[in-house]
Amino acid sequence: MRDCDAVIVGAGPAGLCAGLHLTSISSSLSVSLIDKTVPWERPIPCAEGVGRLGFEEAIEVDPAWIRLVVSKANFYAPSGACVSYTDANKGFIIDRARMQSDLAGKLRRRGVGIRLGVKVTGVSRIDGSGRRVVSLDTGETVSARVVIDASGPVALLGRGENICWKPYDLEPAYFVVADNVDAADDAVHIYVGGKVAPGGYAWVFPRGGGAANIGMVVGKNYIKGINIRVLLGDFLAKNYPSARIKTYFAGSIPCGYRRGAIALPGLIKCGDAANATNPISRAGIVEALMSGGLAGSAAFDMLGAKGLKQTKKICADYERAWLEKRGARHLKLAKAKDSLAKVPDEDYDTAAETLKKLSADKVSMAKIFALSLSRFPRIVWAMRHLM
Repeated sequence: MRDCDAVIVGAGPAGLCAGLHLTSISSSLSVSLIDKTVPWERPIPCAEGVGRLGFEEAIEVDPAWIRLVVSKANFYAPSGACVSYTDANKGFIIDRARMQSDLAGKLRRRGVGIRLGVKVTGVSRIDGSGRRVVSLDTGETVSARVVIDASGPVALLGRGENICWKPYDLEPAYFVVADNVDAADDAVHIYVGGKVAPGGYAWVFPRGGGAANIGMVVGKNYIKGINIRVLLGDFLAKNYPSARIKTYFAGSIPCGYRRGAIALPGLIKCGDAANATNPISRAGIVEALMSGGLAGSAAFDMLGAKGLKQTKKICADYERAWLEKRGARHLKLAKAKDSLAKVPDEDYDTAAETLKKLSADKVSMAKIFALSLSRFPRIVWAMRHLM
């Protein structure tokens, strides 16, 4: 059995950012990063859209990762009526695969051992020496003083401990990457309605040159009897009939949030493993980077802790830091989510027609709030938090 200071499970944004923070504090640590796939060599299960401010806060951004800069959001009611608004802060469509590959390369240069195509099958309880044993599907084991779990929502590492639970609001998502798409490159496009994506929404995120990421997420309480692939096919046929599909991808998004343990002595969860996704927008890249950074810093502190009392304080400090960063906001959004899913299509249509009457100059979210919050509070709330 091989020993190291820290094992990071998962080479997505959360795990990579955790490794960056951990190794930026100390270059003398022995760190291993393990992932069951080579993430940047397969389709990335998301639309690759991020807000500029959050992205730049979470990580030092390489301009090479940015496909497009977007400044507008087009919000489509079930009737087809469109409300456009501008965001002064703008957003990015990123090349997530390149970003992850570049970050992994940076970790390699810092001496991190990276093993890809190897699955972590379990993480033991902490033993008397203060270490945990990470089991691999190759039959090998690795002993570590700290394990950072960035494995995603369903690996359930830490079974039998208070840190492990099944995702209670896991929603199906399905998307395609297509070209020959007639959609503006300076905007993201959001479609809502019971016939479009019940309990969720459909998206069109441009990739440049007529290409786009087009997909949808359906609410967990609305999936009975629904074939999401057929639903997306109908959406494409109606709205983008000329699109040529290049790649299909299906996945699940942990869309709920509850306050629970995300750190124990020797085991820290981040990203989707910690349910860090925004419950309304289902966005998770920036959230993963932020929680991963906090996890990497907490792991370093845990490696230097003197005794169980100090280690438990580090766990509590990490959970508090995440609540302050995004968690408290996510708790509020999770409570509002069911209400938003029940907004009737007629309300969306009426609101869209009203909002379309705003001045023809650039419509900001502030204007939408000022003129319509009293009449359409749930819809304005949804629009704000879908981005």
